[in-house]
Amino acid sequence: MKKFTQLLLVITILVIFTLALPTGVRAAPLTDDRTVIGETYTLESGRILDGNLNVIGGVVTIKEGATVNGNLFVLGGLVTIDGTINGDLTAVGGTVNLNASAVIEGDLNSPASYININPTAHILGERTESWSLPGMGIEPFVNVRPQFFRPRTFTVLSILTQIGKTLGTALLMVALGALLLLIMPKSAERMTRALLSSPWELLGYGALTGLVLLVGGIIFTITICLIPLVILIGLAFAMAVLVGWLALGYELGKRIASGIFRTTWHPVLAAALGNLVLYLVAKGLNLIPCVGWFPVFITALFGLGMAVTTLLGTYPYPRIGSDDADIDPVVLFQKEQSDKAQQTTVDQPFDLDIIQDTPPQAPPLQPEVPVEEVVLKPEVPIEELNLGTQVNKTLKDAGLTTIQDVLNQLERGDDALLEISGFGEKSLGDLKAALLRLGYDLSQK
Repeated sequence: MKKFTQLLLVITILVIFTLALPTGVRAAPLTDDRTVIGETYTLESGRILDGNLNVIGGVVTIKEGATVNGNLFVLGGLVTIDGTINGDLTAVGGTVNLNASAVIEGDLNSPASYININPTAHILGERTESWSLPGMGIEPFVNVRPQFFRPRTFTVLSILTQIGKTLGTALLMVALGALLLLIMPKSAERMTRALLSSPWELLGYGALTGLVLLVGGIIFTITICLIPLVILIGLAFAMAVLVGWLALGYELGKRIASGIFRTTWHPVLAAALGNLVLYLVAKGLNLIPCVGWFPVFITALFGLGMAVTTLLGTYPYPRIGSDDADIDPVVLFQKEQSDKAQQTTVDQPFDLDIIQDTPPQAPPLQPEVPVEEVVLKPEVPIEELNLGTQVNKTLKDAGLTTIQDVLNQLERGDDALLEISGFGEKSLGDLKAALLRLGYDLSQK
């Protein structure tokens, strides 16, 4: 037993000693492009980046023995190279240090950059320092390719991370859509009505706005001193696109409620679910190679046109003709009815629609409810109809706070009430039943 223990100890020591010896193992290549934006990145010795490396304002170190099997593009930042670049090195701004062991297999293009080259560094291609570079401004950015063009190795962690990001963004869009309807209900309604009235005009305005901002941004950027103005314009542009996109989600939610579920949702609920569906559809379309971005881009132009033409829902579009939802109740007409009510004897029950045709000798009509509830007064609130909290809130948001306001709206037809957001056929039927129950004559409404 003692000999067996000694033998086991010797074998264990040999195994540990063997594993401790350094061996020349070549690191597995990183099969993907890499873009470094304002970060610190180091390609360790023995590592291989099998793709392009793009540096935008970052600090990058490529150590001796490391290899980049692609092009290196630098836009600002600090890059120190001790390894090998099996491609072109293009630097626009920033500082690049080529140390003694650095090897550049391709060309070195360095307009407006500081290139510190060690005498023993190797540049096998041509070196150019002027601005007139063939393909300059296009080819460096071709290296940043969409993810679906490259084979990817998916792991459980990467899949869960992507799912988490998608769910987080979807919940954010849902929250923003609900917030838009909470703080800007009328503005959202104006934008959706503008889309329904002139959709193609709004698409044209959105495209024109995007083109003008793009050209203006390029011109202002060249002047350098107006770059802060470009940032402010960009923020305003992003805000307009976001608000328009959320309004599109609100309209989509209303269409889903009325077309699929045959009901009317609360505006906040319609905006939340509509933006959730809109985001998921856009996310799915964006996965289609080559053409998936186009419908998403067109949708964003529709949203931008809605926000621009209505000034974020401040004014209706088109400007010619008034928007019924934006007109307050007619005060003069309401005052006239009030004067007539004061001239009529309160002791005699009457109906506004039949009072002129009723003979004086005819007996008074017997209402189904006490006389005090039949007498029409413009100041009677709509809560007397007992339609429920949700319907009362919808009518009040549309400016209908009294029973007289509702009767005035009914004189224009049922469509005048059905145009109110959140007020559907069922609510209209309940409203008429309540008015009849209180003794109102709706035969001519």
